Amino acid sequence: MNEQDLSMKQEVLQKLLMNGVVDTHNFDIEVDNGVVKLEGDVTGRHAKKVINRCLEELDGIRHVENKLKIRRITRFSENYGF
Repeated sequence: MNEQDLSMKQEVLQKLLMNGVVDTHNFDIEVDNGVVKLEGDVTGRHAKKVINRCLEELDGIRHVENKLKIRRITRFSENYGF
């Protein structure tokens, strides 16, 4: 990862953390030549939309590969970490 991609990854992460709606612990963020790749789980469609909106606000992103999957949270999964 070059310096520009590393800087962009930090900007993406900071933007998502500042938003406060999205838990970034359940997905990975990679940047390669201005292409942001997201893989992992989010808790609902709203979170996925918020992520897309946040990324649209950042300059320098050429494309977003959003492979995030929506994972429904249940009491069982909350209690046992699934």
